[in-house]
Amino acid sequence: MKILGIDPGTTRIGYGLIEKNGGVRLISSGLIDGGKVPRDQRLVLLEGELTKLLKRFRPDLVSLEKLFFTKNKRTAMSVSEARGVITLTIQKLNIPLLEFTPSDIKAVVAGNGRADKEEVKRAVCYTLGIESILGPDDVSDALAVALRGSFEHTLDCA
Repeated sequence: MKILGIDPGTTRIGYGLIEKNGGVRLISSGLIDGGKVPRDQRLVLLEGELTKLLKRFRPDLVSLEKLFFTKNKRTAMSVSEARGVITLTIQKLNIPLLEFTPSDIKAVVAGNGRADKEEVKRAVCYTLGIESILGPDDVSDALAVALRGSFEHTLDCA
Protein backbone atom coordinates (compact mmCIF):
# COMPACT_ATOMS: atom_id res chain seq x y z
CA MET A 1 0.00 0.00 0.00
CA LYS A 2 1.36 3.44 -0.94
CA ILE A 3 0.57 6.30 1.43
CA LEU A 4 1.19 9.96 0.63
CA GLY A 5 1.56 12.28 3.60
CA ILE A 6 0.99 16.01 3.14
CA ASP A 7 2.07 18.83 5.44
CA PRO A 8 0.21 21.96 4.26
CA GLY A 9 1.70 25.42 4.65
CA THR A 10 1.31 28.93 3.33
CA THR A 11 4.07 28.84 0.71
CA ARG A 12 5.56 25.34 1.03
CA ILE A 13 3.72 22.04 1.00
CA GLY A 14 5.75 19.06 2.18
CA TYR A 15 5.01 15.61 0.82
CA GLY A 16 6.27 12.16 1.67
CA LEU A 17 5.40 8.89 -0.01
CA ILE A 18 5.92 5.60 1.78
CA GLU A 19 5.08 2.02 0.98
CA LYS A 20 3.71 -0.32 3.59
CA ASN A 21 4.16 -3.98 2.87
CA GLY A 22 4.92 -5.73 6.12
CA GLY A 23 7.36 -2.94 7.03
CA VAL A 24 7.49 0.60 5.73
CA ARG A 25 9.92 2.15 3.27
CA LEU A 26 10.48 5.58 1.81
CA ILE A 27 9.61 5.98 -1.87
CA SER A 28 9.86 9.75 -2.38
CA SER A 29 9.65 13.06 -0.57
CA GLY A 30 9.95 16.74 -1.34
CA LEU A 31 8.29 20.12 -1.51
CA ILE A 32 5.78 21.95 -3.59
CA ASP A 33 7.29 25.40 -3.27
CA GLY A 34 5.13 28.40 -4.12
CA GLY A 35 7.29 30.95 -2.35
CA LYS A 36 8.41 32.68 -5.53
CA VAL A 37 4.97 32.60 -7.15
CA PRO A 38 2.69 35.63 -6.74
CA ARG A 39 0.23 35.05 -3.90
CA ASP A 40 -2.78 35.05 -6.22
CA GLN A 41 -1.27 32.17 -8.25
CA ARG A 42 -0.12 29.90 -5.40
CA LEU A 43 -3.32 27.88 -5.17
CA VAL A 44 -3.30 27.29 -8.93
CA LEU A 45 0.32 26.10 -8.71
CA LEU A 46 -0.56 23.87 -5.74
CA GLU A 47 -3.46 22.23 -7.56
CA GLY A 48 -1.39 21.58 -10.67
CA GLU A 49 1.67 20.23 -8.85
CA LEU A 50 -0.39 18.07 -6.49
CA THR A 51 -2.36 16.62 -9.40
CA LYS A 52 0.93 15.70 -11.11
CA LEU A 53 2.20 14.02 -7.91
CA LEU A 54 -1.01 12.07 -7.37
CA LYS A 55 -1.11 10.85 -10.97
CA ARG A 56 2.59 9.98 -10.96
CA PHE A 57 2.67 8.07 -7.66
CA ARG A 58 -0.93 6.78 -7.55
CA PRO A 59 -1.14 6.48 -3.76
CA ASP A 60 -3.72 4.16 -2.23
CA LEU A 61 -4.26 6.61 0.63
CA VAL A 62 -3.47 10.24 1.41
CA SER A 63 -2.88 11.44 4.97
CA LEU A 64 -3.24 15.17 5.58
CA GLU A 65 -2.31 17.22 8.62
CA LYS A 66 -5.24 19.15 10.07
CA LEU A 67 -4.94 22.85 10.71
CA PHE A 68 -3.83 23.58 14.24
CA PHE A 69 -5.00 26.61 16.19
CA THR A 70 -2.85 29.62 15.49
CA LYS A 71 -2.84 33.15 16.84
CA ASN A 72 -2.04 34.54 13.39
CA LYS A 73 -5.36 34.69 11.52
CA ARG A 74 -3.71 35.56 8.20
CA THR A 75 -1.55 32.42 8.39
CA ALA A 76 -4.53 30.29 9.39
CA MET A 77 -6.53 31.57 6.43
CA SER A 78 -3.69 30.88 3.97
CA VAL A 79 -3.18 27.34 5.27
CA SER A 80 -6.96 26.76 5.20
CA GLU A 81 -7.07 27.83 1.57
CA ALA A 82 -4.24 25.43 0.71
CA ARG A 83 -5.96 22.61 2.63
CA GLY A 84 -9.15 23.26 0.66
CA VAL A 85 -7.30 22.94 -2.65
CA ILE A 86 -5.48 19.82 -1.42
CA THR A 87 -8.70 18.17 -0.25
CA LEU A 88 -10.56 19.01 -3.45
CA THR A 89 -7.73 17.71 -5.63
CA ILE A 90 -7.58 14.42 -3.72
CA GLN A 91 -11.36 13.99 -3.82
CA LYS A 92 -11.52 14.69 -7.56
CA LEU A 93 -9.14 11.75 -8.09
CA ASN A 94 -11.18 9.51 -5.74
CA ILE A 95 -8.30 8.75 -3.40
CA PRO A 96 -9.16 7.88 0.22
CA LEU A 97 -8.18 10.66 2.63
CA LEU A 98 -7.42 10.59 6.36
CA GLU A 99 -6.77 13.71 8.43
CA PHE A 100 -4.87 13.96 11.70
CA THR A 101 -4.04 16.70 14.19
CA PRO A 102 -0.38 17.60 14.75
CA SER A 103 -0.47 16.30 18.34
CA ASP A 104 -1.97 12.98 17.23
CA ILE A 105 0.71 12.58 14.55
CA LYS A 106 3.47 13.31 17.08
CA ALA A 107 1.97 10.99 19.70
CA VAL A 108 1.74 8.04 17.33
CA VAL A 109 4.99 8.57 15.40
CA ALA A 110 7.28 9.91 18.14
CA GLY A 111 5.48 8.63 21.24
CA ASN A 112 4.85 12.14 22.56
CA GLY A 113 2.10 14.53 21.42
CA ARG A 114 4.35 17.48 22.30
CA ALA A 115 7.47 16.22 20.51
CA ASP A 116 9.55 18.92 18.87
CA LYS A 117 10.54 18.95 15.19
CA GLU A 118 13.87 17.21 15.84
CA GLU A 119 12.26 14.39 17.85
CA VAL A 120 9.72 13.81 15.08
CA LYS A 121 12.47 13.79 12.46
CA ARG A 122 14.53 11.24 14.44
CA ALA A 123 11.47 9.01 14.90
CA VAL A 124 10.68 9.18 11.17
CA CYS A 125 14.27 8.30 10.24
CA TYR A 126 14.31 5.41 12.69
CA THR A 127 10.97 4.03 11.51
CA LEU A 128 11.91 4.27 7.84
CA GLY A 129 15.44 2.96 8.44
CA ILE A 130 17.11 5.99 6.87
CA GLU A 131 19.94 8.19 8.11
CA SER A 132 18.57 11.59 7.18
CA ILE A 133 15.81 13.45 5.39
CA LEU A 134 16.70 15.95 2.70
CA GLY A 135 14.93 19.29 2.85
CA PRO A 136 13.24 21.44 5.46
CA ASP A 137 10.99 20.31 8.31
CA ASP A 138 7.99 20.34 5.94
CA VAL A 139 9.37 17.16 4.36
CA SER A 140 9.99 15.25 7.60
CA ASP A 141 6.59 16.42 8.88
CA ALA A 142 4.93 15.07 5.71
CA LEU A 143 6.65 11.72 6.19
CA ALA A 144 5.38 11.67 9.78
CA VAL A 145 1.86 12.31 8.44
CA ALA A 146 2.26 9.39 6.01
CA LEU A 147 3.49 7.14 8.82
CA ARG A 148 0.52 8.16 10.96
CA GLY A 149 -1.76 7.11 8.11
CA SER A 150 0.02 3.76 7.90
CA PHE A 151 -0.62 3.12 11.60
CA GLU A 152 -4.31 3.96 11.16
CA HIS A 153 -4.48 1.47 8.31
CA THR A 154 -2.91 -1.16 10.58
CA LEU A 155 -5.54 -0.53 13.25
CA ASP A 156 -8.38 -0.79 10.71
CA CYS A 157 -7.11 -4.12 9.41
CA ALA A 158 -6.54 -5.77 12.81
